[in-house]
This record gives sequence, C-alpha cells and structure tokens, in this order.
Amino acid sequence: MDTSKKLLRLCGYTQNSSSLHRVEQIKKNYSEFSNIVTALLDLESYLQHSDFYISLKDDYDLIEIRNDLYNEDELLMLDGDIVVWANQHNIEFLENTDNISILGFKHNE
Repeated sequence: MDTSKKLLRLCGYTQNSSSLHRVEQIKKNYSEFSNIVTALLDLESYLQHSDFYISLKDDYDLIEIRNDLYNEDELLMLDGDIVVWANQHNIEFLENTDNISILGFKHNE
C-alpha cells in the first residue's frame, strides 16, 4: 500500500479521487512525506486507544492530530505519549488551540 493510501487509512478517510487529491496537496508541504507517514504509523496503536486522531488540515495543507473532546475555549493538552513519539521520531510540531500541526522533521543546523 502506498503512503498516500496509508495516510488516508490512518485518518479514517474513504479512498477516492477527492481524498487522494487532498493528500497530493498535503504532500507538497512535506519534503519527507513517506517518512512522516511511517512515523505516524508508529503512533497508530496509541491513537486507537485515545481520544486523539489524525486529520488533514485544509487551511494550510498540513497533517494534524486532533481531539474533539476539547472545546474551542480550552488549550488542547498535549498527551505525554505524543510528545515521546515526536521526540523519538524527531518530529517538529506546532501546538494550536484545537490541534497539533505536524510540521515535519527537526533538522540540526
């Protein structure tokens, strides 16, 4: 299964031309897209037993981690398991009020 279809499966999206086009738009923002999806696959078992899920953000064409149990007035509390996962995979992310945007990999400068 290619990485686009794996990402759609992780998000729970139906695989059709519209969703595949959406992934193609998102791919443009990740130079190491397949590695990001591989890292997200390592988070899959945790996500299956939590209130967090992976979504494809329309506004900026990013992959995000969401939790709909938080209302818009609350700051999304980042779960320790997600922080550990991000550190293990050297993932750079941005905490927003209602989601965590996956920005890519941290690179040493």
